[in-house]
This record gives sequence, structure tokens and C-alpha cells, in this order.
Amino acid sequence: MTAAAFLVMNPASAGGRTHRNWPAIATALESAGVTFDLHRTTAADDATQAVRAALARGYRTIVLVGGDGTLNEVVNGFFDPEGRPIGGEATLALLPSGTGGDFRRAAGIPASLAAASRLIASGTSRRIDAGRVDFADGERRFFINIADCGMGGEVVARINRSAHKRGGLGGSAMFLSASLATLLRYQSRVAQVEIDGVAVERDVRSVVVANGRYFGGGMRVAPDAALDDGRFDVVIIAETGRFRALTGIPSLYRGRHIARREVEVHRAAMVRVSCDGAPMLFDVEGEQVGTTPATLTCLPGAIKLCAPVPGQTADR
Repeated sequence: MTAAAFLVMNPASAGGRTHRNWPAIATALESAGVTFDLHRTTAADDATQAVRAALARGYRTIVLVGGDGTLNEVVNGFFDPEGRPIGGEATLALLPSGTGGDFRRAAGIPASLAAASRLIASGTSRRIDAGRVDFADGERRFFINIADCGMGGEVVARINRSAHKRGGLGGSAMFLSASLATLLRYQSRVAQVEIDGVAVERDVRSVVVANGRYFGGGMRVAPDAALDDGRFDVVIIAETGRFRALTGIPSLYRGRHIARREVEVHRAAMVRVSCDGAPMLFDVEGEQVGTTPATLTCLPGAIKLCAPVPGQTADR
């Protein structure tokens, strides 16, 4: 076991700003008294493999510097290739540096480097749930914020094809722009959603399975979701026509969309989604991964997270 933290940095996150900001990041950590060994990611899934190896070598604090996509890779590193947890009492910590920052908001982690570094140094932590997605082809993915299918998957696929992710628009502006462009062309699907064994069928634009509250660069899609309640908040958004969908976008940022007639919310420990016709794409924490059909399972208390205790205000 080593006292140093294992720091995973994605230098390409935030359009390369993470790489350019590295001196300030290192200074903030050192000023807070956090010692670390640095790993710079170089390819897709590199973070997952690096974290698995670090945990095997005895590291007990894993610090991520990057966005929500890299966060998802790091979370997957807390599980072995067969899906068994390997983190034990290891803590996941986050220094936000990406285009979205949705999980940071949900967990109450400070936005500033100095405050987030002091939080890591304090050792404050809490147990939170994780989600597991099992796809029909045998692929498996873990997440701690949100997985959704339908229009969200198409939006993320559009962003991943776009030069905007490499520079230019970021955060809310990028997701909003991609959402509007996707909405004009997206064709809804008739989906079968099984919620803790109870089946519902709807013509949907999106099925959102939420552990956290935010996605899409600040959209408060599951305003009542809790990271540690052992249940997902399942938000089903039915098809109502493009005009009503467009007028409903502002309510997503305020969390008021759940009062609209086309939205229903359920809570469940297990969700299965399938659909008629062409499969729906999945968005798993900002990355397009897999398609329907898929089964999503909540794993209570699976991750030890460096974060403020609920009800306490973090140092900003």
C-alpha cells in the first residue's frame, strides 16, 4: 500500500485545457498537501486499465483530473473485467476539468481547484451507489451518474463526431446545440421499460436511468435523485411532437419538466429497456456505449467517494 494518491489525468479533456492548466492543478494539490503519482491517459479505456493496475499495486486514493467521460473510465477501473469490485476501501476523488461537470454538481464537489484539493486532503468521504449496464452482446459498463437511451444517445454520438468536443463550444452550450440539432431529426421509438419487474410501454424520446441529478452540461433531468438511496430515478420522456419538445427544453435546466404530461418518474433497483424497430443508442456518462436491449442494475454503496457529507457545505 502506498500513501501517495494515484492521479489519472486526461490531457485532452476540456479541449486540451487540462493539459495547459496542469501547472496550476499540480500546485493546488501540492499546496493542500496531497502527494501523488501521475498517469496521463493516451487512448480510450487507458484510464480503466491504469486504475485496475494501480489498485492491484496498493494505491488507496484514485484522483481523476478530467471530464465525465474519463470519470466513467476510472469508475470502471474499480471493477475487474468480469464485473467484480476490486476497489475495496479505496477512495475515488475528483478534480473537475472537462466540458460537462454534471457529476461534480450532483456530488457537491467544489468547482475550484484549491477547494477540491483541500477536500481530497481532508479525507472526507461517503459511500455512493453505482450502476451496471449489461448489453445483449455481453458488453458491460459501470456508471455513477446517469445512463440514458434514445435521444440522449444520439446527442452524444453527434457531439463525439463534432469538432466542438476538441475545441470551441463547451459545457451547456455544446450539449444544447447538439440537442437542438438532434431533436429536429430524431425519430421516437416504442420502448418496453421493465421497472423492478413491472412493464410499461411508451412511444419515447428518452429513457433516463439516473443515479445523479444532472446530465447534458447542467440539465437537471432527475431533480430528486440521490447518490446513495439504493435506487435509480427512471425518467421516461414520451414523444409529444417537436414543438412541445422544444418548448420543454428550458424546464430541463430547472428540473421542472417532471411536471409536464409527457414525463413520468419511477424509482427502481433494476431496469430493462428494449424497443421496437431500430435499437436506441445509449449514453453512459457522456459517452455513446451500446444499444438497447439492456439491463441496468443499481449497486448500493459500491463506490467510496471523496465528497462532502450530505447536508454539509463544501469549502468553495
